[in-house]
Amino acid sequence: MNLKARDWHNWVSVLLILPMLLVGFTSIFLAHKKELGLNEIDLTPYVGWLPGYGASAMRAMSPEIRSTATLADGSTLVGTQNGLFRADAAGVTAVAELAGDQVRDILPMTWGVIVAAKSGVWLEQDGRWQRVLKGDAWNASANLDGSVTVTLKERGPLSSPDGRFWSAPAVLVAGIASLPLEEIPPERVTLGKLMIDLHTGKAFLGKDGEWVWIDLLGFVWIFLGFTGLWLWWRTQTKKRDAAIKRAQTQPGIAHA
Repeated sequence: MNLKARDWHNWVSVLLILPMLLVGFTSIFLAHKKELGLNEIDLTPYVGWLPGYGASAMRAMSPEIRSTATLADGSTLVGTQNGLFRADAAGVTAVAELAGDQVRDILPMTWGVIVAAKSGVWLEQDGRWQRVLKGDAWNASANLDGSVTVTLKERGPLSSPDGRFWSAPAVLVAGIASLPLEEIPPERVTLGKLMIDLHTGKAFLGKDGEWVWIDLLGFVWIFLGFTGLWLWWRTQTKKRDAAIKRAQTQPGIAHA
């Protein structure tokens, strides 16, 4: 019984080595995705064989509408979690430049249309789309002077009079930066957020240091995976060698 339990333990461990290695490697990559520019590497044409990205998964996905805007020509732009679409009397068509992108906000201006998306800020003029800012854009708002202000995750607010030339609103940025610490409300920590921050290490090392925690755990998983595989291989090799030796020492077995 002990022998069987040990064998089950060994084989289950071997089967779990691949998930362990995947968790370890992906954790390290996720901790440094900004520095490595992972969000800029498009692998869409190469991952269709994975069940989560295949045709059946795409058919099961219902577009989640995040924003809408009606344009001067009567058509409507619809932003979803996987692309931007234009709806008019002829039907609904996808905007190719933002295919598969998460569209957060749409803002029609007199000089063009601004779209805030996960891949950055996009400008449409005369039917042509162009990305004018890279980064994770959260929203876009119109100002009284006819300019537009967008907010990016890493860069904060940026303003532009025409969608092409962008600069930080100095007065707004300086005002936020000068707020006394006691006037800034504390971050709301729910049980769900605490679980995530304990998992990522942010609760122990802060946002700037969580990569140390993630890297450490990632290397631990990789170390356990490779050493477990090596120990399993040595065990199987010893069993094979012992079986060969027993067979060679049995009566009637010809020795080479």
